[in-house]
Parts: sequence; C-alpha cells; structure tokens
Amino acid sequence: MSGGSPPGELGALHVSQVFVEEWAASYGSPYLIVPDDEPAAAVLVEDGADFVAHTPDEAAPLTRPLAFIDGVRRGDASLYQQDEDTGLLARGIAGTHACGAVTIEPGQRPNFAREQVTRLVIWGSGLNGTLPTQPGGWNWQSGCVDSDEPDAPLQELQQRMRQAEGRLAETMCEDGYLTIVDGPLSYVRSRDLPVVGYVKTHSRSLLATEHHLRVPELSAGQRTSLFALGADRYSAYLRLAPVSASYGPWTGIVRIEIPQSSGLDAAVAVADAVAANVPRFAGIAHRDPRAPQNLQPVAALEKHLRHLLGDGGLAKRAVRESVAALAAASRRRSQRDHARIDYLRSFRDRQPRHRPGRAPPQRRARRPCRRVAGGEHVPDARGP
Repeated sequence: MSGGSPPGELGALHVSQVFVEEWAASYGSPYLIVPDDEPAAAVLVEDGADFVAHTPDEAAPLTRPLAFIDGVRRGDASLYQQDEDTGLLARGIAGTHACGAVTIEPGQRPNFAREQVTRLVIWGSGLNGTLPTQPGGWNWQSGCVDSDEPDAPLQELQQRMRQAEGRLAETMCEDGYLTIVDGPLSYVRSRDLPVVGYVKTHSRSLLATEHHLRVPELSAGQRTSLFALGADRYSAYLRLAPVSASYGPWTGIVRIEIPQSSGLDAAVAVADAVAANVPRFAGIAHRDPRAPQNLQPVAALEKHLRHLLGDGGLAKRAVRESVAALAAASRRRSQRDHARIDYLRSFRDRQPRHRPGRAPPQRRARRPCRRVAGGEHVPDARGP
C-alpha cells in the first residue's frame, strides 16, 4: 500500500490516550460535562484567587461521630382515575420510599439508624384520592401534583424521598453528627446546620477553565480550595482513591457542599474533616459498580432500605386488592342509592291522587276519645 506506514508502525498518525471508566456502563458516566459547556460563576474563596490542592491529616483520629444519609424509592403500581363529572383521566402511582442513616461512632462499628418507610398514592392532574387499608399493614398516604405529564407522579415520589432525606439530615446534624447526605443540599432547608452535601456526578463546569482542568491533578485524599457556589453554599472537589494510568482523569472525584451561614473558617474545618475521614469509606470496585464514588456505608444503607421496602410483587398485589375493594365499595354505595330512589318512588306512587281542578281529598277528622277504667278508649260523648 503506497504511502502507508510499515506494518506494526504508527508512522505520523496522531494517537489519542484512551481511558476506562470504572463505573458500570449501565449507570452511565459520572462525568457529563461537554467541552463547549460555559463554566458557572463560581469564585475561589479559601486561598484568594489561587487554586490549591489541600492535603488533610489522614492520621488524625475520628473525634466526631459520622452519619451518612440516603434514601431509595420504588414505584409499585401505575394507577388511573377518571373524574365522573368531567371525564378527566388522571395518571397516578402507588409507590414507596425509605430513608435512613448509617452512624459511625469513634471506635465502634457502623450501625443503621432512624429508618423511615412511607407508602404513597400520588395523583396527577390535580385530582386526589385514597386507597383502603389492606391486611398486612398495607396503607398509603395520599398526595397529588397539578401536572398532566405522564411521569409527574413518579417525579413527585422522588421529590418526597429527597425531602425526607433533608429532614433526617438536619435532625442528625442537630444531634452532633458530622452529617453527609447523598446528593446536593437542595433539600436541606436549614442553612444554619453544617450538613455536607455529597455529589457523585458532574453535569456542568463550575470553575473557570484553567482551574477546571487542574482538578484531575488531585491525589487521593486531596481536595481543592473552597469556592462559593451561589450565595448560600461553599463547594470543593475531593478525590477519594488512587487511580491507575488506565483510569479516566475524573475517576474517584466527588464534590462536597457546605452551607455558607457558618462562615468560611467553619466551612474549612468541616471540609478538612470530610477529606480526612470520607476517603477511607470509598467504594470497592468488585462489590459496587459505582465505586469508588458510592461510599461503602451508603451502598450498605441502600441495600438495607430496599429490604425494608418489602417485596415489590406483594406491594402490587396489595394495591390491586385495595383498588378492587374500592370498586366494590363504590358498587355497594350505588346499589344503596338506587334502592333509596326506588323506595322514594314507590312511596310517592302509593299517595292518593286527585284530578286537576278538584280539591284534594280531605282526611276525616278523628273523633275525640277518652280513657276509662281498664285502659280502654271510648268515644267521648261530649265531643262533636
């Protein structure tokens, strides 16, 4: 082949470097930033305008208890409800969500704590309704969302799970735990509690391009300088585990979020504590397809919470039986209503009729009676 390179030689061809993503392909990629993405207006604040890689004291013992917060959810059955007056057909879902914590006390083994399981029926299109309780503890709270989108009820179930996580994170933080909630701080209402958000995936560039390109330079356990993310949060990137030459540049890098309300110095102390303690709980590749970003306590908690959700087949059967009971109750109400209407019609038909133009028949006045000895009533001769 004229003009070609000899076999086994690349000649002048340009060779790109190829990496392997550690996450299982079924979970997608944790790095979703596109090259032409405009960076957000995040400003470095900890070290002025400099980008600095901070190395924590890994030998420092754990002096404050840790709490990892996460939740799971499951759609159990799709539902439909039709309004009898308007004919509107609304979509709904019967689902379950659960949240809980893994607590780690200094010198003690991790424990599951504060587990909560909630079963919901959520309707779309602004309609509402409940399902009858079924034997075996199957009962559902009711909710609705004013949207006609087919996935709106499922999204509402997701939102309620995240809200439950946020409330639990606030409670654990108030109890003195260094609390780390899986995901951003969007659902933590209080900005006065140093709850730490833990973000595993990266969907947009937050730092200026020159700083963003330096994030993969972090070594295991190192974090970047804190930067202000909006007006209420500080954030930093953290690498959890060592990487090999074949791993992608962003393998094992997560982002943490800390409320700004406690001040920069307090936020730095929290970031250092997270960087010193969290990497030791990094996920293990042969056990978790989302390792190392998915932490071992969080993976164990997810498995535990899914067990608490119960069997999905039994949950769907309970929903079917509840819907059948609801339909049976509706039929009984309809039968009672028809019976009442028939009775009223028959009562009306038994009433004496009169011809138009003539006075209705008058009842004959009863003759007064008086009571005599023996309890009998006899006509009163004194009466009319």
